[in-house]
Amino acid sequence: MSKMKKRNTNRRSKPKKKSFCVADWIREGRVAFLDSEFVTSQQKGGPPSKLVSVGLVICQKNFEEVERFHSYIFNDEPLHDKFRELTNITEEMLLRAPSYEQVMREIAKKLREWNVKKIFVWGPDQMVIAQDLKYYRTDVSKHTRKAVNMMLPLMMDIEEIYSKKLKMRSIGIANLKLLCGLKPSVSHDALEDAVDLKNIIAYMDIHGCPERAANVLRQYMKEKEIYYRYRRFHEKWEGISDEVLIKCNALMQELENVESMEARALKDDLHVIAIGEDAAFEELEVFFEKANRKKI
Repeated sequence: MSKMKKRNTNRRSKPKKKSFCVADWIREGRVAFLDSEFVTSQQKGGPPSKLVSVGLVICQKNFEEVERFHSYIFNDEPLHDKFRELTNITEEMLLRAPSYEQVMREIAKKLREWNVKKIFVWGPDQMVIAQDLKYYRTDVSKHTRKAVNMMLPLMMDIEEIYSKKLKMRSIGIANLKLLCGLKPSVSHDALEDAVDLKNIIAYMDIHGCPERAANVLRQYMKEKEIYYRYRRFHEKWEGISDEVLIKCNALMQELENVESMEARALKDDLHVIAIGEDAAFEELEVFFEKANRKKI
């Protein structure tokens, strides 16, 4: 019988692939964080989003800021109410703003001056800027078009990368700020949002993922999804008999002792049906406070 060959137990295992980290780029050179504000169509299948504001923060080693830039972009079309309420941007502000060409040339100039190697965004900014150039800027000069087309390949959407690091699906900036111990509000100002993104990534790359806070956030997202999946009613029912109201109140009392999200959704449905007071799932900040008291 032939002898079996011994396995080579000294064979080197392949080194694990290092996960992507913005801090690695900063060690090699300067990078920028960019955010934009854009007007979306209110019609299904309408035209692409139109760019109206850009914010940029340029950083070097250790996430030290070396330059900030922000500008609105001229627009003479009416804004819809939802956009005005969300961003506090008005038609008057955009009518006084510099032209698209002026803004993009200034951004390109700053990127060249600081020799920026990469531009990081969170979400669809790269796509919006590309579609905006193609759809709305057909009359811009070749120089400006070239500047924007040189900028686009530098952009990288890191939303999915960092969401995976936290073992979650896409996470909003407000949730990430709270996760990193920052005030969770989002201004919807292009420059402030770019700075927020820089601060979040700096925290994540330097300090790592705050595991306990991430666990609370995962629990929040899970419970919120279940709650709204089972909610059905948001307005009071008219003409309900006293007998039905009595039964509703009795069932609501019983559901107080059931801790599942399905039971909570049913209880809130009964409450709005019988009394007319609707309910919503609490904000993440409130959920965090409860979790800290319970030590989840």
